[in-house]
Amino acid sequence: MAKVKLPLLSAQVSNKVGDIVYYHRGDFGINVARILTKPKNPRTPNQQAIRTNIANLMQLWLDRTFAAGLPLYIREGDTFKPIAIATGETFTDEDREAWKNYVHVTRQGYKVTGRLAFIGVNMQLLNEGRGVLKRPGVFFNIKDL
Repeated sequence: MAKVKLPLLSAQVSNKVGDIVYYHRGDFGINVARILTKPKNPRTPNQQAIRTNIANLMQLWLDRTFAAGLPLYIREGDTFKPIAIATGETFTDEDREAWKNYVHVTRQGYKVTGRLAFIGVNMQLLNEGRGVLKRPGVFFNIKDL
């Protein structure tokens, strides 16, 4: 239930009343009311492949022992084919440091971290059907699943 203490939309309000959602846009300093919409989530195979890639690239960044056999999906035409990082491959602290240096050297912006660069670049490469970069300029060995 929305709580309003002053005339409606003259102070900060949030929550919903019936099918109307009220919220405050802090970046513009205004209150907004809109009709409640239910987000669409079709869960298509391609959407699930992309979500799996993001999750597994994040796991790879966090846990270097998880590299071998990591399931990923690479685009082939209109579909995604499962692949895995070859056994014996590892993701080391030196690889993480190389991504951090990549961001510093390319000056991608103050909000981009090495982790975000690693995931973003590799998502683009997987979508183009090209593989996975271990560090800038060095690809992981991969195998088909």
